[in-house]
Amino acid sequence: MKKFFTRRKIIVFVVIAVVGAIIFWFASKGSKAPVVTANISELERKTLEHVISVKAPLEGIEKAEVTSPLNYKIIDIRVQEGDLVRKDDVLALLDRDELEKEIEYEENQIELIKLEAQEKIKALQIEYDKALASFRDMEKAYEQNKDLFENGVITEEAFKKTEQDLENLKMSLETYNAVNGKIQLSQAEKKRIEIQEDQLKLKKEELEKVMIKSPIDGTVTRVNVNIGRYAKDTENSQAMFVVENLEKLQMKASVSEFDVGKIKLNQEVEIHSDILGKDFANGRVARISPTAEQKDINTMERVIPVLIDVTERPENLIAGVIATAKIRTEKKENVFAVPSGAIVQVGEEYKIYILNEDNTVRSIPVEIGLETDLESEITGELSEGMKYVVNPDETYEDGMTVIPNENE
Repeated sequence: MKKFFTRRKIIVFVVIAVVGAIIFWFASKGSKAPVVTANISELERKTLEHVISVKAPLEGIEKAEVTSPLNYKIIDIRVQEGDLVRKDDVLALLDRDELEKEIEYEENQIELIKLEAQEKIKALQIEYDKALASFRDMEKAYEQNKDLFENGVITEEAFKKTEQDLENLKMSLETYNAVNGKIQLSQAEKKRIEIQEDQLKLKKEELEKVMIKSPIDGTVTRVNVNIGRYAKDTENSQAMFVVENLEKLQMKASVSEFDVGKIKLNQEVEIHSDILGKDFANGRVARISPTAEQKDINTMERVIPVLIDVTERPENLIAGVIATAKIRTEKKENVFAVPSGAIVQVGEEYKIYILNEDNTVRSIPVEIGLETDLESEITGELSEGMKYVVNPDETYEDGMTVIPNENE
């Protein structure tokens, strides 16, 4: 019996020991910080630049789309694409025969109207002179009859008839448009002639417009017409000619409403294009529109038009190509900068994780300065050469062990 109890004590002791070891193991495991691998980099001072990139076609600083208000047949084209022209140089001629016939017709119509008016005035003048003579004779008769009536020689009825006849002749004279005894054209007739003369003047002005002229100095960049076709019968209803001043180029770019606050007048711009290869042109911000516009019909985002002048250009840079403008909005030198992913935000505070010599990490509070698309400026208790975790996440905590990634 004594032997049995001894064996039971041994078994219980072993069980208690095993359970204690397990509890100790779990307790020990929970007390240690987790171990992870991470990409590590050294903190170093850099030069940071914030750059806004926008794309737009390069255009001449002045552009004119030449059209014609007339739609006559084209009989001569005097330029071709690439030609240099001066303001008022003739680009093309329209057939003027039809217009000259219209002018001749208008001139004949005006002459006819004036002749008819003159004949009418002559006839009315004869009628008016007769009516005036009758009126004056009646005035004399009226004075005579007035004396006779007052002396009782004629009756009142005879006198009243003379008085009425005089009034009728006076009213008849007043129907004539006469000034100082001369018949004049009525206002309606004058207006009719005036309208006809205005139409003739317009036709003669149109005669000058059969010569299609350049409104600016520049280079002919597009010719959309052909001899024998009518002026408005152009390729895809485009302008007859496009003339551009290519001595200086510009870009009319659209900048996001989120970035435009960083752009200022006269900021430096690098202009890149496939046609330049590794080379680039220099530019500057020349104008910022005071109003925004909708980016496109599929979004509510607003953009602001920004004009960029090319200040220095390689010889092979031409108008019409798509270019990328890199607007340098801010630059800082000799600052600490890390990838944006290395910064952890906790509430309104920011921190990075520094790797200690024993491969544990500790957090250092930082403040963020200039931000670019890839990196952010940071300030705090930092020194060059510190090793920091490139890609920490929310599971990181002070004291945890981090093994540098061998494949970073």
